[in-house]
This record gives sequence, C-alpha cells and structure tokens, in this order.
Amino acid sequence: MEVHVLQLNLAEVEEPIRNRVAESGLIQLELSELISIDCMEIDFTSWLQEGLVLIEKDFRNEVSKLNVESYKGKGIGLKVGGEAIVPDWAWMVITSRLESAEFVVVGGIQGAKSEALRRGIDNINLDNYKDKRVIVRGCDSASGPEGLLLFQTKLQPVVKSIMFGEACSTVPVFKKSNAQ
Repeated sequence: MEVHVLQLNLAEVEEPIRNRVAESGLIQLELSELISIDCMEIDFTSWLQEGLVLIEKDFRNEVSKLNVESYKGKGIGLKVGGEAIVPDWAWMVITSRLESAEFVVVGGIQGAKSEALRRGIDNINLDNYKDKRVIVRGCDSASGPEGLLLFQTKLQPVVKSIMFGEACSTVPVFKKSNAQ
C-alpha cells in the first residue's frame, strides 16, 4: 500500500480566507441586541396573606418598603401567584411607587423584556436597513413570536428581504418584488 503525503505551504496560498457572509451585505441581527433597558421583576405574592389574599393595610405597608432607587431607570415586570386574589387597584398602587422606573408592566421578567424589546424595535433607525437583506438570528431567545412580528412589521416596508435563521441556513420570510 502506497501512502501519499500532501504538503501545503500556506505562504504559497494566494487567496486569503474570506468571510463571505460579511462580504454579502447581509445584516445579521439578534433581536436581544435592540434591548437597551435593564429589566427586573417584582413578584408580590409574599405580600399577600398566605400568598393568596390581599389585605389592604398589610399590602400598602409592603409597597411602602420598596427601595425605589433600585428600580430607577429599569423596566419592571410585576407578577403574582396564579391563585392570588388581587384587585386591579393593587397593580396601580405598586406602580405609583415606581415612578422613577423606565416602565412598569404586568407579566414578570418576560413581560418586562417584551416591553423593552418593543421599545427597541420602535427606536430602530430605518435608514440603516433601507434596501438591505436582513437575517433575524434564530438562536436568540429574547423575542419569541411577538417580537419577531413587531420587527417584521417595522422593517418590511424598507428592506429588500427578511430571512430567519443563520447565514448558513435561512428560511425566507419576505422578499420585495420588483413591482414594489
């Protein structure tokens, strides 16, 4: 059996390694990159009697103990245990103490991240995407369907195309026809 050895002198290679994705003009984006607001969660289940029933005096006492400075400029997601009996005004009482927060929403940390992403998408400079081909990266866990739909709705009028996935394996979502 004859063995052939191939020797390659890298100095003799004429063409350098190229990043074809970078050269293609594709814009790859993880939607989480659009989030510029730190998010926090306040679960107020422990402020309720046995985690279930709101007693107004006790509840207001707990709300007054909130260290509002730690929430300044943050996105806050409020949540409470699923079986809890909470009147609508309770959410408002907590929110009234959080006036220095960037925003307050229902839905815990996921609700806060969704709102932060919505605000990030609202603030996109469309000029950066005009007639571009955009790939929304599929490995990003920050968005989910709601964020993806908001992003597509915002960008579709100005981009050449939108794809989902990774540069090596995308799913075409939208392509501007020549008639547009």
